[in-house]
Amino acid sequence: MENDTSTSSPPFEIFRTSEVHYEHLPVSEISASGQGIPSDLFASREKISEWDTLERTFGELSRHVKEQVATAGPRFFQQLKGQELRNLAYEPSFVGGQLDRKNLRMYEWQRGELYIHSAALILDPETTLEVTYEPEGRINRLLQESDHRKITYLGELPNGVSQDEGNAVAVWRTQQGKSTAAASDAEFLDDLSDIYLDPLREALATRRRFIDEYSIEPHRIRLSYDNQPYEVNYTKTKFRRAHLHALPVIREAPLAARESIVASMRGTGEFGARREARARAVANRVTQADRPDTAAATPSKYALLWVRDNRDLGAFMDTKPEILKQSIEALRATDPDRKILLIGDNLFKGRPELFSAFQDEGVLDGVDSETLIRFWAAEKNDGTALTHGEQALALHYLNTDADIVQVGIESGALESAICLGVPTVYFQANEHVADKGTRWQLYWAKWSYGESRVAEEADGSKKFFASGRPVKRFDRSGEIYPPALMTVRRVEFGPDLPDPADTEAEPITVYYPANITVGIDQISTLVESGGLTDMARAFDQEWSETAWHTSEYYVDQIHRWTRVETTDWEVAARRYEAITHALNGMVHPGDDAVRHAYENAGYHLAGPQGQADGSRTASDEISAAYHTAPQDRGTAVTAILHGMLGDDGFKARCVHDLRLVALSDEEQAKFVSSVIEVTAANNVLREIGKIAPDGSPTTSRHIAEALSGLLPQQHEPASVGREELSARTDKPDSWAAYSDAQLTVFQERTQRAAIQAGERARELDQQHAALRTAFEEQDGGPVVAQLRAQGAAPELIERARDAAVQDIAYAAQTVVETRTAGEAAAVRSQAIGSELQRRAALSPQQRQTEELARQALAAQHTPPPLAATRRPEPGQQTPGHGQSL
Repeated sequence: MENDTSTSSPPFEIFRTSEVHYEHLPVSEISASGQGIPSDLFASREKISEWDTLERTFGELSRHVKEQVATAGPRFFQQLKGQELRNLAYEPSFVGGQLDRKNLRMYEWQRGELYIHSAALILDPETTLEVTYEPEGRINRLLQESDHRKITYLGELPNGVSQDEGNAVAVWRTQQGKSTAAASDAEFLDDLSDIYLDPLREALATRRRFIDEYSIEPHRIRLSYDNQPYEVNYTKTKFRRAHLHALPVIREAPLAARESIVASMRGTGEFGARREARARAVANRVTQADRPDTAAATPSKYALLWVRDNRDLGAFMDTKPEILKQSIEALRATDPDRKILLIGDNLFKGRPELFSAFQDEGVLDGVDSETLIRFWAAEKNDGTALTHGEQALALHYLNTDADIVQVGIESGALESAICLGVPTVYFQANEHVADKGTRWQLYWAKWSYGESRVAEEADGSKKFFASGRPVKRFDRSGEIYPPALMTVRRVEFGPDLPDPADTEAEPITVYYPANITVGIDQISTLVESGGLTDMARAFDQEWSETAWHTSEYYVDQIHRWTRVETTDWEVAARRYEAITHALNGMVHPGDDAVRHAYENAGYHLAGPQGQADGSRTASDEISAAYHTAPQDRGTAVTAILHGMLGDDGFKARCVHDLRLVALSDEEQAKFVSSVIEVTAANNVLREIGKIAPDGSPTTSRHIAEALSGLLPQQHEPASVGREELSARTDKPDSWAAYSDAQLTVFQERTQRAAIQAGERARELDQQHAALRTAFEEQDGGPVVAQLRAQGAAPELIERARDAAVQDIAYAAQTVVETRTAGEAAAVRSQAIGSELQRRAALSPQQRQTEELARQALAAQHTPPPLAATRRPEPGQQTPGHGQSL
C-alpha cells in the first residue's frame, strides 16, 4: 500500500525491458460445455404494447402514485411494491448459474452492462434479455451510499416513514443537487415515490435503448420484477454469459462481427444516415487538424486516455490521477508521434488544485484535454446529446481512419469499442484479477471448457485454503481456443490478495482509493456548496452539557485528521472515513452508537494540537466557538470547520492523497509493451483483411499466428558496438554494457526465477504422475470412467480418452519446458555473477575506464533488453490450474 514512487518523470530505462510475449497468455477456464442453450423467453405482444404505452404515459403513473400516497399515506408504498409495480413485468426466469443458458439478464441500475449485452444480442440471435428492476433494491443501494458517506436525514420524518427511508431520501436529494432535508412532508413523500418508481422508469428506458440504439427486436427483451434476496436471482445470473455468447462469434469472424455491430448501431434509412453523420463529426473533430495531405500518407496516431470520474460507491474503478500522468509520460517517451487526448469525464471538475499541479509539472503539455471530454454532451453536438450507439460509432470511425489505442480503468464504457476491434489497454487492480477480472480476461485470454469442482488431498479428503474456502480444480474437456481479440491487453497494478490462489477472498486495499476519492469529494462539496452552513441548523440549543462536549470532541478530531501526513493508501483512506464519521457525530452527539463506532474503528487521534494561525491554537478557536451562545454555536462551529476544510494546506494534502496510487516501474513497462501489442494486432488485421493467406475467412487465430512472428522482430535489439568496452563483449553472455546496479538486480531476478521454476517443475511433475496413474487405473481417467458409468456413446468416450492422452502429453511437455527454463535462469545467474566478480578484481582506474565507456554508449544506444526467464503462465499449466470461471 505504501507508495514510494516519485512523482517526477520516469527514467526511460524502465521501458527498455518492455517485452512482448503474445504466446504466454493465460487460459480462462469456463465451467460450461460451450454448447449454448437457446432462449425462447420472448415478450408477448400484449406486454410489448403495454410497455410502449407506459413509456409514453409514465408521467400519469407518477402522478397517480403520488396522489395515492398523499391520500393513504406511506402505507400505500407496500401496495405499490407488492402489486402495481410487480404486475407490470414477468418473474425472473431460471438461470441457476448455468453459463450455457442464453436467457441473459441485467438489472436496470447496471448501466455498464448495456455494452456487452447489446453485442451479445446482435451477434447471437439465440439470446434474449431480461431487464430487471427491484424497487427495494434501490432503497438498499441508497442506504449503502448513506452508510458509506455518513449522510443522514436531519429533518423531521413524516409519520409512518422509517429512518432508513429518510436516509435514502437524503442521499437521493443529494444526488439530485438538493439539500438533504425536504421542505415539507409532501415534498418528502414525493421524493420517496420517485425512488420507488425510478427503477421501473430506468428499466423502460434501458429496454428502449436496446431497441432504438442497437436494433434489437422488441420481443427479445422482457422486463422482470425481482423482490428476492440477491442470492436467489442476482448471484445466479452470471453476467459473464454475455461475453461467453458474443465473443466466440468475434473470434471466428472479427471483421464480419464488427460489420454486424456497426450496422445494428447505425440503423437504416434516413435515421441511420443521420446517426452516421453525427458520429463521423466527432471523429472528424479529432482528425481534422492532423489529417494527412495525401491519401497515401500514414494514418495519424492517437491515444485516447479514458477518464472515469463517478465519485460514488463504484469509485474503485475511477481514474487514478497519478496513473493517468504516468500513462501520458510513458506514451510520450516511447511513441512521441502519437497524439494524446483525454476522453470521458472531466477529472479536474471541482479539483482546481489537481489541475494546477498537473499544469505546473507539464503533464498536460501537448495533451488535448478538451475535444473528447464529455464528447457526447448536447452542447458539443448541435444541441442533442450523442446516444450510446452514436458514441461507439464515433470510436469505430476514428479507428477506421486512424491508428488509435484507447486506455482506461476497467469500465463498461470501453466494451463497445473493444468488440469493434479498437485497440485497448486497460488497468485493473491485482485484487480483482481473479474474481471480477475473469470476465474481461475472456476478451484476450485463451479459452477452455470443462467442469470445476473441489480439489482433493491425497487421502481423498476435500482440500481447503487457510481461509476455510474450498480449493477448486478444473477438469478440461476438449480443445483450448485462441483469444477472441488480440487487440486487448490488461495491466495489473497494486497489491495482490494475501493468498492470490484464494480468489474468493474479499478485496481490501482496492477500496482505499475509492474511499479517498469519495471522501474528498464529499468534503469539497460541503465547503463549496454551503452544506456546512446547512449543518448549523442541526445544532440543538437543548442539548445537554455532555452532548455539547461530545460535539466539540468530534470537531477537535476533524482538525487533527486534517493535519495527518500520509504516504499510505490505508492511512489516507482512514483520514476521510474519520472526518465524515466525525461530521456525522458532531450533529448527533447523543448517539452512543456513533461514538462507539468511531472509537472501535480506531479513528481516535490523541496528542498535542497544532497552531491555527500563529497566536491561538486550534483548540482555543474550537473552544471559543463552543462557548458562544447556544443559538449561535452552530454558525460559529461551522465557520471554524469551513476554515479547517477549506485550508490550502488541507487541500494540498487532498491532492497528495488522490495521487498515492501509482504504477511501479514494472507495471509501466507492461503498459508500454501492451500498447505495442494491441496496435500491432490492429495493423495485422488491416493488412490481412477478411480472407487470410490460406484462403479461409480471417479468424483471431490467423492474427495471433501473424503476431507471433511480427512482434519479436519489432523488439530486435539495436547493435550498441560493445566491442569498444573489451573483447569479452563479443560473447553472447557478456554483460559488459550494463551497470553494476543493473547487474545486481538482474542477478536477483534470475536467481528467483530459477528457484521458482524448479519448484514449479517439481509440482508439475507430481501432477503429471497423478494424471498418468489415474489414466492407467481407470483405463482412460476419471472422465472416461464417469462416461462409461453413464452409458455414454462410444465416440464420446473415445473423444474423452483422446483428450486425457493429450492432457498427459501436455503435462509432460510443460514439465520439461519449465525445468529447462529454470536451468537456463541458473546459467544466466552464474554468468552475471562471474561478470560482477571480474569487475570487483579490476583496479580503480580500469573500473573508471569501463564506466566511462558504458556511459558514452548509453547516450547513443539502448542496451538490449534482458530476456527474463518467465515462469509458466496459466496458459502453459496443466488443466485444473488456471483461473476458473
